[in-house]
Amino acid sequence: MKLQDLVSWFDAVLDAARFDDVSNNGLQIARRDEEVRRVAFAVDASLASVQAAAKAGADVLVVHHGISWGGGIRRLVDGVYNVVAAAMRADLALVAYHLPLDANREVGNNWELARLCALRDVERAFSYHGNVIGVTGFLDAPRMVEIGGREYRLPAGKIGICSGGAGEFAAEAKKLGCSMFLTGEANWADVISAQNVDMPFIAAGHYETETFGARALARLLASTHGLDVVGS
Repeated sequence: MKLQDLVSWFDAVLDAARFDDVSNNGLQIARRDEEVRRVAFAVDASLASVQAAAKAGADVLVVHHGISWGGGIRRLVDGVYNVVAAAMRADLALVAYHLPLDANREVGNNWELARLCALRDVERAFSYHGNVIGVTGFLDAPRMVEIGGREYRLPAGKIGICSGGAGEFAAEAKKLGCSMFLTGEANWADVISAQNVDMPFIAAGHYETETFGARALARLLASTHGLDVVGS
């Protein structure tokens, strides 16, 4: 499969053009060889993930958090230089999808979390800069769920979910009638805001709640195109 065909497929599956995102979604680092045989997946475009993908013989690394945000890369120094240099030495392309991989109904972090939690009547919720990226749904009975190796108890009732650093939505979850809000992390102001409206929430880890989309996208790619997939 050609690299541009792969990126076009990701763009279509994730409806990437629909999102107003601070991430520069799509291809962020190209490669000399256009042919793609093996694709690695990870949450972050870190030096460690680039090196692991290269060691695994991947041609492309697909991540949730890339290296090009907003105005793009302005200086190739320090950690950014290390990541780019490692990718170029390995002729490893880098592809990133941020909000599209949070919000996607088929493979997104939040819909995957809703499936993990066995929620019914799942609906979109929680708008970030005009992009609705989270979900709500219902549990008929309390349920234990494992995220990142830790177990959490969800109560019966309406549950709000927004992966990553989405503690700011806890108060909104209260307005939506949620009994619990599940996110990755929250700053102290978010904690106080949630306490002020008596909104219980779970902070299961930014990374831990954003592994689900990459894994689901890897499974979908393998099943539809037959490419080797590694990581995530």
